[in-house]
Amino acid sequence: ERHDPMDNKTQAYEPLLISREEIDIIRRSISAAEDANPSLFDRALAAMRQAVSSYFGNPIEVPGQGEAGGYAHNRHKQNAAHLRSASLLYLIDDQPHYRQLALDLLCAYAERYTSLPLHTSRDSNPPGRLFHQTLNESMWLVSAADAYSCLYHTLDQEHRALIENELLRPMAELFTDTYRHEFDIVHNHGLWFVAAVGLCGYAIGDRKMLEEALHGTRGDDNSGGFYAQLNRVCSPDGYYPEGPYYHCF
Repeated sequence: ERHDPMDNKTQAYEPLLISREEIDIIRRSISAAEDANPSLFDRALAAMRQAVSSYFGNPIEVPGQGEAGGYAHNRHKQNAAHLRSASLLYLIDDQPHYRQLALDLLCAYAERYTSLPLHTSRDSNPPGRLFHQTLNESMWLVSAADAYSCLYHTLDQEHRALIENELLRPMAELFTDTYRHEFDIVHNHGLWFVAAVGLCGYAIGDRKMLEEALHGTRGDDNSGGFYAQLNRVCSPDGYYPEGPYYHCF
């Protein structure tokens, strides 16, 4: 039985999306493959190591704001993807340089995030600070919260305070406070909102944040939140009402 993920002040604290047992299984699999032909998984892991090493071979960059699909937009997306990869590789390979890469990127964003104004929105979707729509911002928070959870047990109070108070919490509060009316809406944007805020709540040990993600800001399991999404976003036969594209999305 796994520990309560909210109890992140204990030595038993685990990352959010992978358990220590699963990490041990991966490590044993790698060890067993050393004297045999590498499996598809081993090759995928090697490719991840190569991608992370190549990406972080350049200076860390936290760009400002740009148009949708432009350089800044894509750089933020790439930073999030490689942030998750580096933090996961740290757990698997136990190599401190992966931890440092992920930590440096989290700190770089924490040092800049709240100084950015809200982006200029050119459609009905409210803007974030990194992206022109909060859909992308919530996706970014999923990656950041997950990566933070992989490093949490190694961080001192100064780093925890910086990342939580200047990045993770302000980003989550953008959804739950600034855009409270959007947070409770039941559609694909709302689903990413509750996923991001829920993971963030687990990562930083904020019970109120988690409860809002699960039950909605009204706490009724109907007007918003993860349970409302599950109950209302699909028809009884499982069809997603926003169309076939969103099945894969």
